[in-house]
Amino acid sequence: MSATAFAIVAAFTLAGATIYTKRLATDFPHHQLIGPLFVFNSLLVVPFAFFVHWHLGWRIYALHAASALMLIVGSYAIFDLFAHGSAAAVAVGTAMTPMPALIFSALLLSAPITGLQAAGAIVVTTGVLFALAPAFGLLSRRRAAASVLVSATTNGVLIVLTKMLSNRGVTLPEIYTVRTAIAGVVYVALIPPRGIPLSGYPRLAIRSSLQTAYFVLLIAAVQRGHPATVQTIVATTPLLLLAWNAVWHRRRPPLRLVAASVAVVAGVALAVA
Repeated sequence: MSATAFAIVAAFTLAGATIYTKRLATDFPHHQLIGPLFVFNSLLVVPFAFFVHWHLGWRIYALHAASALMLIVGSYAIFDLFAHGSAAAVAVGTAMTPMPALIFSALLLSAPITGLQAAGAIVVTTGVLFALAPAFGLLSRRRAAASVLVSATTNGVLIVLTKMLSNRGVTLPEIYTVRTAIAGVVYVALIPPRGIPLSGYPRLAIRSSLQTAYFVLLIAAVQRGHPATVQTIVATTPLLLLAWNAVWHRRRPPLRLVAASVAVVAGVALAVA
């Protein structure tokens, strides 16, 4: 499969994972969810790690450590958004990721930035900020903006680090299991899941299956293509979620979110034109 095909399937998978994650963040202490979810994520891919050649060296270790750090920091911000905003609003916020991915691709992968790409970044940022105020009821606009910025930046850096690991021959099971295992251990130690009953863990396992499928597809796409281009396709997730909400609830989505979603997709497409 091509990078485009992997990215398209990843976008649909992310839409499902986003909807399911929103439900979990409503039913359980949202930050306590992160550790167990990462542990489940890593366990799903660990069996495949026994069948690949592992790459060693201090540069590889440094990239793994940086990837885990981005995952740890970004997850805290994104679960804040999940707890206080709709699934579609969260997707609009996280759809800003291609912009940091574009910038850090230029810095770390020596990819040039054009005028069209800069214009696309402005369009995307404007569209997301336009959606922020009504989308996150309990978060202040400043806190919502900060959470979106942290989430987008860390995810953008993460996808570039993924490309850097891939360029060094590191395999998909290595990339995924190391970062998620480290993040899981850190979160379980710092924020123990005391408020999650045993009866809730089957639901966490289902969500981990969806999210792991998304990350595996995303990594596979990045291995085959440019990080910003892959994130452009994944940025269609808000439109998928808005369509799902309209069909499932038989109601028209808020015009503000529709406009923001269209701006995100249009801006990102312009950015990688």
